[in-house]
Amino acid sequence: MSYNQPGPYGGQPQQPGPYGQPGPYGQQPQAPQPGYLVIGAVAVVAAIAVGAYFLLAGGSGGTSDVADDGPHKLTTPATVLGEYKKSEGSDGGSGFDESDVKEAEKHGVKNAQDVQASYQVEDKNNPLAMKMLNFIGVYGEIEDPEKTVDAMFAEMKKSAAEEPEEGQLVGSPQAYSPSGLDGAILKCQATELKSDSPSSSDTPTGPSEISMPVCIWGDHSTLGIVIHVDMADAMSGKPADLAASAEVAAKLRKEVRVKA
Repeated sequence: MSYNQPGPYGGQPQQPGPYGQPGPYGQQPQAPQPGYLVIGAVAVVAAIAVGAYFLLAGGSGGTSDVADDGPHKLTTPATVLGEYKKSEGSDGGSGFDESDVKEAEKHGVKNAQDVQASYQVEDKNNPLAMKMLNFIGVYGEIEDPEKTVDAMFAEMKKSAAEEPEEGQLVGSPQAYSPSGLDGAILKCQATELKSDSPSSSDTPTGPSEISMPVCIWGDHSTLGIVIHVDMADAMSGKPADLAASAEVAAKLRKEVRVKA
């Protein structure tokens, strides 16, 4: 997925909008639509993460020192973190198909089940006040949580290298232990997606690239991928705040992870 995609439902856009992205139904937008741009970028990163899913138990390294607190499952509440509302229809499918789940089970994730939901904090009077949270999860039996998390990031890096137009991971995954994580593994890494048409003083359509964080937690029964974006920060070109995103991921884990 890239910014030069056809319009919705596969229709060919008549003219590209900002970042090479068409307006709704192929129409040229009359003004920059920052929400549309960042939502598209989130979709790109989520697609890369989903592509890594089937190699959950691959990779090397890791540890089994994460405490096992018994079987848990993942849910997608209507509201999370006090203010994030689930986007309508966002939990109808995860992007994983039946073969992906079977492949994960072959690689050591037993009885795998998956969930997905997108959440927003929206201010219709101020689009730049929007915040978005994309959550992709799997639950079952995970033998080595850190190895699994490391494998996810490794496969994401490989996927990004094969299709650089879809974004690049920056640096390496960083481990975080925010309060409330309860001993699970949590690592975050920044991704950068460049626009096809960098903004200029004459046509200010947004930053030349968007930076956003990807955080992944792992324990013995759940794995969660969290992409959290503050619209104002993304559109100002600020680098991803990994520490703040780790805090969000840890808080989300406490709300969506429940005893099986």
